Amino acid sequence: MQDSIPRPEKCLIKNLDSGDEVVALFNPKELSIEKSVPWNKHKTSKGDNPVLEFTDAEPKVLSVELLFDGYESRTNVYSKYIKKLESFTLIMGGSNEKKKRPPMCLFMWGKNFPSFMGVIESLATKFTMFLSDGTPVRATCTIKMKQADKLTKADDKKTPMDEYAADGSIATEDDRRRPDRHDDDHRGVLDRSGNDRGEIEPGTPVRGGR
Repeated sequence: MQDSIPRPEKCLIKNLDSGDEVVALFNPKELSIEKSVPWNKHKTSKGDNPVLEFTDAEPKVLSVELLFDGYESRTNVYSKYIKKLESFTLIMGGSNEKKKRPPMCLFMWGKNFPSFMGVIESLATKFTMFLSDGTPVRATCTIKMKQADKLTKADDKKTPMDEYAADGSIATEDDRRRPDRHDDDHRGVLDRSGNDRGEIEPGTPVRGGR
Protein backbone atom coordinates (compact mmCIF):
# COMPACT_ATOMS: atom_id res chain seq x y z
CA MET A 1 0.00 0.00 0.00
CA GLN A 2 2.72 2.47 0.99
CA ASP A 3 4.51 2.17 -2.36
CA SER A 4 1.94 4.47 -3.97
CA ILE A 5 2.34 7.32 -1.44
CA PRO A 6 3.59 10.49 -3.15
CA ARG A 7 7.14 10.84 -1.86
CA PRO A 8 9.67 13.66 -1.89
CA GLU A 9 13.07 13.43 -3.57
CA LYS A 10 14.64 14.90 -0.45
CA CYS A 11 14.09 12.91 2.72
CA LEU A 12 11.93 14.52 5.36
CA ILE A 13 10.60 13.99 8.86
CA LYS A 14 6.99 15.00 9.36
CA ASN A 15 5.16 15.67 12.61
CA LEU A 16 1.87 13.83 12.06
CA ASP A 17 0.13 15.64 14.92
CA SER A 18 0.87 19.17 13.73
CA GLY A 19 1.67 18.67 10.04
CA ASP A 20 5.06 20.42 10.43
CA GLU A 21 7.96 18.89 8.53
CA VAL A 22 11.72 19.24 8.23
CA VAL A 23 13.19 18.59 4.78
CA ALA A 24 16.85 17.59 4.55
CA LEU A 25 19.23 19.89 2.72
CA PHE A 26 21.28 16.85 1.71
CA ASN A 27 20.10 13.27 1.54
CA PRO A 28 21.96 10.95 3.94
CA LYS A 29 24.91 8.89 2.75
CA GLU A 30 23.76 5.98 4.86
CA LEU A 31 20.80 4.94 6.97
CA SER A 32 20.35 1.97 9.27
CA ILE A 33 17.30 0.07 10.48
CA GLU A 34 17.77 -2.29 13.40
CA LYS A 35 15.33 -4.98 14.52
CA SER A 36 15.99 -6.75 17.81
CA VAL A 37 14.51 -10.18 18.48
CA PRO A 38 14.53 -10.81 22.25
CA TRP A 39 15.30 -14.42 23.09
CA ASN A 40 16.03 -15.10 26.77
CA LYS A 41 17.38 -18.11 28.53
CA HIS A 42 14.54 -20.16 30.00
CA LYS A 43 14.64 -20.79 33.74
CA THR A 44 14.77 -24.56 33.10
CA SER A 45 17.97 -24.25 31.04
CA LYS A 46 21.11 -25.99 32.22
CA GLY A 47 24.59 -26.40 30.86
CA ASP A 48 25.98 -25.23 27.52
CA ASN A 49 22.85 -25.88 25.45
CA PRO A 50 20.22 -23.58 26.94
CA VAL A 51 16.53 -23.58 26.20
CA LEU A 52 15.50 -20.22 24.81
CA GLU A 53 12.14 -18.54 25.13
CA PHE A 54 10.76 -15.70 23.06
CA THR A 55 9.52 -12.88 25.27
CA ASP A 56 8.00 -10.15 23.10
CA ALA A 57 8.52 -8.36 19.80
CA GLU A 58 10.67 -5.23 19.75
CA PRO A 59 10.05 -2.31 17.38
CA LYS A 60 12.44 -1.42 14.59
CA VAL A 61 14.79 1.50 15.14
CA LEU A 62 15.80 3.81 12.29
CA SER A 63 19.07 5.76 12.62
CA VAL A 64 20.04 8.54 10.24
CA GLU A 65 22.46 11.46 10.17
CA LEU A 66 21.43 14.70 8.47
CA LEU A 67 23.69 17.61 7.56
CA PHE A 68 22.40 21.19 7.58
CA ASP A 69 24.74 23.69 5.92
CA GLY A 70 23.83 27.37 5.68
CA TYR A 71 27.31 28.86 5.45
CA GLU A 72 27.09 30.30 1.93
CA SER A 73 23.69 31.89 2.54
CA ARG A 74 24.58 32.85 6.15
CA THR A 75 21.50 30.93 7.32
CA ASN A 76 21.03 30.20 11.01
CA VAL A 77 20.55 26.42 10.79
CA TYR A 78 19.31 26.20 14.37
CA SER A 79 16.40 28.60 13.94
CA LYS A 80 15.48 27.35 10.46
CA TYR A 81 15.82 23.57 10.84
CA ILE A 82 16.97 22.23 14.17
CA LYS A 83 14.57 24.09 16.43
CA LYS A 84 11.67 22.51 14.57
CA LEU A 85 13.30 19.07 14.81
CA GLU A 86 13.67 19.58 18.56
CA SER A 87 9.95 20.36 18.79
CA PHE A 88 9.28 16.84 17.47
CA THR A 89 10.80 15.49 20.70
CA LEU A 90 8.83 17.72 23.10
CA ILE A 91 5.68 16.88 25.02
CA MET A 92 2.57 18.36 23.49
CA GLY A 93 0.04 19.90 25.85
CA GLY A 94 -2.55 22.59 25.69
CA SER A 95 -6.22 21.79 26.14
CA ASN A 96 -5.91 18.25 24.74
CA GLU A 97 -5.01 16.02 27.69
CA LYS A 98 -4.79 12.96 25.44
CA LYS A 99 -1.80 14.46 23.65
CA LYS A 100 0.49 15.14 26.59
CA ARG A 101 3.25 13.24 24.83
CA PRO A 102 5.74 13.84 22.02
CA PRO A 103 4.24 13.59 18.53
CA MET A 104 4.01 10.69 16.12
CA CYS A 105 6.40 11.25 13.21
CA LEU A 106 6.88 9.93 9.69
CA PHE A 107 10.17 9.54 7.80
CA MET A 108 9.83 9.58 4.01
CA TRP A 109 12.36 9.53 1.18
CA GLY A 110 11.90 9.05 -2.56
CA LYS A 111 9.73 6.56 -4.40
CA ASN A 112 11.35 3.30 -3.34
CA PHE A 113 12.48 3.61 0.26
CA PRO A 114 9.73 2.44 2.65
CA SER A 115 8.25 5.09 4.91
CA PHE A 116 8.90 4.72 8.64
CA MET A 117 6.30 5.80 11.20
CA GLY A 118 7.08 6.16 14.87
CA VAL A 119 8.58 8.51 17.43
CA ILE A 120 11.93 10.23 17.76
CA GLU A 121 13.79 8.31 20.45
CA SER A 122 16.86 10.53 20.47
CA LEU A 123 18.19 13.64 18.73
CA ALA A 124 21.85 14.65 18.99
CA THR A 125 23.08 17.85 17.32
CA LYS A 126 26.71 18.78 16.68
CA PHE A 127 27.34 22.36 15.54
CA THR A 128 30.49 22.54 13.42
CA MET A 129 30.61 26.06 11.93
CA PHE A 130 29.66 29.53 13.15
CA LEU A 131 29.69 33.11 11.94
CA SER A 132 31.73 35.69 13.84
CA ASP A 133 28.68 36.63 15.93
CA GLY A 134 28.11 33.03 17.00
CA THR A 135 25.34 32.21 14.51
CA PRO A 136 25.43 28.45 13.82
CA VAL A 137 25.61 27.87 10.07
CA ARG A 138 26.52 24.19 9.90
CA ALA A 139 25.35 21.28 12.02
CA THR A 140 24.92 17.52 11.93
CA CYS A 141 21.88 15.90 13.53
CA THR A 142 21.89 12.23 14.49
CA ILE A 143 18.31 11.01 14.76
CA LYS A 144 16.91 7.74 16.06
CA MET A 145 13.27 6.84 15.49
CA LYS A 146 11.43 3.94 17.11
CA GLN A 147 8.68 2.36 15.01
CA ALA A 148 5.10 2.57 16.28
CA ASP A 149 1.56 2.26 14.96
CA LYS A 150 -0.09 3.62 18.11
CA LEU A 151 0.94 5.78 21.05
CA THR A 152 -0.14 5.88 24.65
CA LYS A 153 0.91 7.68 27.83
CA ALA A 154 2.51 5.99 30.82
CA ASP A 155 -0.43 6.98 33.04
CA ASP A 156 -3.11 5.81 30.59
CA LYS A 157 -4.27 2.61 32.31
CA LYS A 158 -7.50 2.02 30.42
CA THR A 159 -7.00 2.27 26.70
CA PRO A 160 -4.03 2.02 24.35
CA MET A 161 -5.06 5.11 22.41
CA ASP A 162 -4.30 6.74 19.72
CA GLU A 163 -5.80 8.52 16.79
CA TYR A 164 -3.72 6.42 14.43
CA ALA A 165 -4.98 3.48 12.48
CA ALA A 166 -5.40 0.13 14.15
CA ASP A 167 -3.45 -1.43 11.26
CA GLY A 168 -0.90 1.39 11.07
CA SER A 169 -2.11 2.42 7.62
CA ILE A 170 -0.72 5.47 5.87
CA ALA A 171 -3.07 6.97 3.31
CA THR A 172 -2.25 6.59 -0.37
CA GLU A 173 -3.66 8.49 -3.32
CA ASP A 174 -6.27 5.72 -3.64
CA ASP A 175 -7.49 6.49 -0.10
CA ARG A 176 -8.28 10.12 -0.86
CA ARG A 177 -12.02 9.47 -1.11
CA ARG A 178 -12.16 5.79 -0.12
CA PRO A 179 -12.54 5.47 3.66
CA ASP A 180 -14.40 2.19 3.09
CA ARG A 181 -11.03 0.56 2.42
CA HIS A 182 -10.31 0.70 6.17
CA ASP A 183 -13.56 0.34 8.12
CA ASP A 184 -17.24 -0.38 7.62
CA ASP A 185 -18.01 2.92 9.35
CA HIS A 186 -17.07 4.98 6.28
CA ARG A 187 -18.33 8.27 7.67
CA GLY A 188 -16.49 7.79 10.95
CA VAL A 189 -13.16 7.11 9.25
CA LEU A 190 -13.57 10.16 7.05
CA ASP A 191 -14.53 12.37 10.01
CA ARG A 192 -11.48 11.23 11.99
CA SER A 193 -9.03 11.20 9.06
CA GLY A 194 -10.32 13.77 6.60
CA ASN A 195 -9.48 17.39 6.09
CA ASP A 196 -11.94 20.25 5.72
CA ARG A 197 -12.55 19.19 2.10
CA GLY A 198 -13.78 15.77 3.18
CA GLU A 199 -10.74 13.93 1.82
CA ILE A 200 -8.09 11.72 3.39
CA GLU A 201 -4.74 13.35 2.65
CA PRO A 202 -2.14 10.96 1.13
CA GLY A 203 0.86 10.43 3.42
CA THR A 204 -1.14 10.91 6.63
CA PRO A 205 -2.34 8.26 9.13
CA VAL A 206 -5.75 6.74 8.55
CA ARG A 207 -7.70 6.81 11.80
CA GLY A 208 -9.64 3.60 11.60
CA GLY A 209 -12.27 2.07 13.83
CA ARG A 210 -12.07 2.01 17.58
